[in-house]
Amino acid sequence: MKRTLTFAALWFVLFNLNLRAQTPANRADALRTLNGCANRPITLGCSEDTAGYLIGLYHRGDRALLRPLLQAGVHSDGALSEILGEFYSDVLSKKPRTFLSAVRSRPLRQQGHLCWMAGVTDGGGMGPEIRDVRHSLRAISSQRDDALSSVARICLANVNRANASK
Repeated sequence: MKRTLTFAALWFVLFNLNLRAQTPANRADALRTLNGCANRPITLGCSEDTAGYLIGLYHRGDRALLRPLLQAGVHSDGALSEILGEFYSDVLSKKPRTFLSAVRSRPLRQQGHLCWMAGVTDGGGMGPEIRDVRHSLRAISSQRDDALSSVARICLANVNRANASK
């Protein structure tokens, strides 16, 4: 019996082959590619697929990936910014002290930008979790002897700016 591929089946096969070709082979390859996302000019291969792969590893316990994922957001645009913003928002809402600690070592302008990206998420702003995020950031920023209080204030201002209509 002779089989023919429908257009939809052919598209599906080609899409999956292309996706596999874009996905890094391992963590080290992905980090090298992600480093290209953080530099100007952006190097070939930098994409949201690389970030998505590393974000998956982060969620499976590779916490050392937070810093390089933050670095990628300093110069990101387009789809990469969307996936990183969503990731930053998730970390900020679930582990605010972890996010703030990682952002704290960056220059003030980058701190504000990364917090704004967390607030804007994928472009639509935060959902209902914004209330808890604001509460956490206010609580941390009010503790003057806390090393994270100043970055929490910066983050709160930028999350609020990203969600001005909420």
